[in-house]
Amino acid sequence: MKVFISSVVRGFEQFRAAAKDAVEALDMKPIMSEHFGARTYSSEHACLTEVDQCDVFVLILGVNYGYEPEPGMSVTQQEFRQAVSRRKPILVFIQQTEFDEKQAVFVNEVSDYKLGFFRASFSGPQELLTAIIQGLTRMEKSKSSVPEKEFLERLNGASNSRAYGSHSYAPRLEFAYLPQPTENQAVHEASQRRDEIFQSLLSLGLATLKQGYSDWDDKSFTGLKSGDTTWRVFDDGLILIETDASVPVQGRSAGLYFVSPTHLSKLLLSCFQVAVFGSGWYRITLKNLEMAKLEEPPATMPTSYSMPMHREKEVSESGLFIPATHPIAEQWVQESVARMARSLSY
Repeated sequence: MKVFISSVVRGFEQFRAAAKDAVEALDMKPIMSEHFGARTYSSEHACLTEVDQCDVFVLILGVNYGYEPEPGMSVTQQEFRQAVSRRKPILVFIQQTEFDEKQAVFVNEVSDYKLGFFRASFSGPQELLTAIIQGLTRMEKSKSSVPEKEFLERLNGASNSRAYGSHSYAPRLEFAYLPQPTENQAVHEASQRRDEIFQSLLSLGLATLKQGYSDWDDKSFTGLKSGDTTWRVFDDGLILIETDASVPVQGRSAGLYFVSPTHLSKLLLSCFQVAVFGSGWYRITLKNLEMAKLEEPPATMPTSYSMPMHREKEVSESGLFIPATHPIAEQWVQESVARMARSLSY
């Protein structure tokens, strides 16, 4: 596997050497401008050509913006934009330091790039070496993850295996997480942790102490039930959480017609915390949406409602995250909620 290492060169030799050592430690081939040798075209063109041909793009950002063959665009920034345009897997490593003015702008551009699945900070060369090894290792793991179709088939079978469910007409949220790689015999370990899981649900607002909980076991899973919330774990580590998604307003009937995006986003991030932001597949599904709107309720609740009937009774969003950090999860949740709202508006 060819790994392109992009950074300034002058004054950054120790860090580039650490990056090279990290790539070679994993039996991968580092591609670095120091090794290009004589070319019949410019060194900048050579760099972009190598970016096109690499398998992974590693970007390392330090204090300085670097050499600008064209005013306003450093070689490193050109390489990054080339990698984005070619849809290369991008691993970003940002030094914990003060940046010069142009580099600070570039760091903000890179930080706004949401498609990369790994981002880390570092101080010294050894810390950078470790971070690059971790990033490349996780990238390799993501390649061995089950495809989305297989994940959805697994989830469909698990969702249909339920022996309990709410008969409420209120909108409901199902949150699913399948670790990658999958686990073994997760049911036995989880059955010993029900009190701990219930305390976690309490602290995150997914359950109340007054409701308590009862065990919920089946031949294929273990779990608990607490009021409108259920939590289940299967042997391969699949976690399913289902809870009321209606807007928390005075008067139960009003909650049947609105799913607050703000409240829903908080619920989803709480579910991510129950799953400990593990690496793997995630899916969020809103159900019972025949009459509900995915929008904030009016400040003053009317006495009657005129709500459209949706053809879609449920909407879903899926994503694979390795790793599933809080910033990545938060961004995905916001985008997913917005997409689901748009799908219900047609």
